[in-house]
Amino acid sequence: MDRGMFMEETSKVGTINKDTVVNVEKALAQLNKHIFTYYPSSKKVVLSRYEMERMGGTGEITDIKESEFYNMIIEKNHLLKMFEAVDLGTECISKEFSTLQNQMFRISMCTISYDDNHKPLCTVGLLEYIEDDSKLNNIVSALIHNFNSVYYVDVDSEQVYPYKINPAVKSMLNSSLKNIPLYSDLMKEYIDKRVVSDEKENMRIETSLDNLREQFKIKNSYQYDYSIVRDGGIAYCRAKFVNIDGIGELHHMVAGFEDISAEKQRELERIAYIDHITGGGNYAHFKKTLRDCMEPGYLISMDIHDFKIINSICGIIKGDETLKNIWRCIEKSLTSKDLAGHINADRFAIYCRCDDKDEVIECIHKIGEGLKDITEALKIPNIIPYYGISHWKHGKKVEEAYSEANFAKNQVKERKDISYQFYSHEDTLKILENRAMEDEFAGAIANGQFEIWYQPKYNPVDNKLVGAEALVRWRGGDGKLISPARFIPLFEKDGLIKTLDEYVFKSVCRQQAEWKSKGRQIIPVSINLSRATLYFESVVELYKCIANETGIDTKYVPIEITESAAIDNANIKVLADQFHNNGFSLLVDDFGSGYSSLSTINMKCFDTLKIDKSLIDYIGDFSGERLLDHTITLAKELGISVTAEGVETKKQVDFLTRLNCDNIQGFYYSKPLCVGDFNQLLGSC
Repeated sequence: MDRGMFMEETSKVGTINKDTVVNVEKALAQLNKHIFTYYPSSKKVVLSRYEMERMGGTGEITDIKESEFYNMIIEKNHLLKMFEAVDLGTECISKEFSTLQNQMFRISMCTISYDDNHKPLCTVGLLEYIEDDSKLNNIVSALIHNFNSVYYVDVDSEQVYPYKINPAVKSMLNSSLKNIPLYSDLMKEYIDKRVVSDEKENMRIETSLDNLREQFKIKNSYQYDYSIVRDGGIAYCRAKFVNIDGIGELHHMVAGFEDISAEKQRELERIAYIDHITGGGNYAHFKKTLRDCMEPGYLISMDIHDFKIINSICGIIKGDETLKNIWRCIEKSLTSKDLAGHINADRFAIYCRCDDKDEVIECIHKIGEGLKDITEALKIPNIIPYYGISHWKHGKKVEEAYSEANFAKNQVKERKDISYQFYSHEDTLKILENRAMEDEFAGAIANGQFEIWYQPKYNPVDNKLVGAEALVRWRGGDGKLISPARFIPLFEKDGLIKTLDEYVFKSVCRQQAEWKSKGRQIIPVSINLSRATLYFESVVELYKCIANETGIDTKYVPIEITESAAIDNANIKVLADQFHNNGFSLLVDDFGSGYSSLSTINMKCFDTLKIDKSLIDYIGDFSGERLLDHTITLAKELGISVTAEGVETKKQVDFLTRLNCDNIQGFYYSKPLCVGDFNQLLGSC
């Protein structure tokens, strides 16, 4: 069938002048629309009369695969299927096509005549250019701008057409790109050669056409991040797939691949500086920001008393919620120039950019008030903060200032009267000295550097020596004595006092044994036991065993216990009975030094009451003397002997003698004596 047959068919609707047809075709061509005729029986395409005259020739295409248009477009398979649909009787059909130059076309075909068997005889077609703002052009333009490689994929045929390709990838896939590659083959080669080993399998699944079809049922684009090996290191990439037809079936798509290493690095840095519980800055962010700060101020280390109670009672989720609220409270309490960071657990760091301590204290008070509101709002146990504060200026290491603030904070951790403390250099020196003493303790014990000194006790009636109190002194490596006031409180705090108590007791027993072996007079030498030692299981058995091993009767080594230790120990009566049952005498030491209570005398646990120097110094004051009178009288009535310590004057001795005080200890009679001098004193008695 030729062009004439077409004109015969169209003559049914009226006679059309040949020139008119050409003019119409010319007008359509100027609008980028071109008419052609397709004859299914011969598979022949005939161009419009205008195109024939313009190009010269018959304008016939006998094999669509040989046509210029077929070679231009990407979706070749779609074009062939379009003609097949017409051959099979589809009356009207329309499809869009694209070229590698980003041009878009639409072909529409409509069958206008059939034979007696209703097989198509003649089909009119319209080829038209689509405007540049088409969907595909927009997608491709966007991807080309941001992505290193961009491909068009004809999903039905799996054929891949590159719009833009990274040189490195092009070099790697060179052989595969010489012919039109299949999507699955190209992705397999890319994944095998570039993607890191532990991500290969997952990427095969995520980028498969089966997965993409599922994704595009609910969205029109899908992206997947992955890692590749590049130059011996790791680079981060992103693949993005866009369904050109939008949500629904997937027939053709655009795929883009970009390097997101810089973006990933920024994200990793952001994550590195964000606390996962509070959502605010962490310690790394705090340090980084503070290092860049040029203005001096105060660094605050903040902690919460017994925060673990909230976690235990209310649960971890409630605990995390509380931390978030604490963070918000801190932020609200700071000015815009200040800084904060969550360290870990219930610890926070705060920087107040000011040089006035009062401003820092005001900030702390604001936080404290805010925490009270949180307690009420969340219905949780009280949130009680405590702080250490260190001065900071540009150039000082943040870690150093934070360490100083922590040190100051630890000084108030066990205190209830204050909640904050400023760091001072003197505190550092003291802690270093304490640490040195702790480190030297074991060696000092082994080398006998702890010396026992003896302070005599006298009967004021006849001025005879009746006993002594053992006092410990530490002779340092330089030969100088270290005051007990320096090391006793430290050893009580860190637990070393138990070992020292035992050392003193053994030393006294051995000395008593030596005097006994030389025929010297044996007098009771009392030994102080700390409150920590009293809590030690089997303490009475231990000291009884030491006395037995040295051959000393326990009546010659009475035990002194401070009044405060006696009051604090709930088992003091049981302990006293055990000591008494093993022959020890008990003395209550430092009576009147702070805890004074007549109930202590009435405990019936002690054999001797030792009155502290602070009460002795009342002698000369009427009220003080009356207090001493009543105290000694009550003790005597209860069968408890009385020793006064810290006695320094004859006036004090005379007054105590009139009150029937049994024994006196103090500088009036003798200062503490080293073992050599005390040995001479014993020899003269």
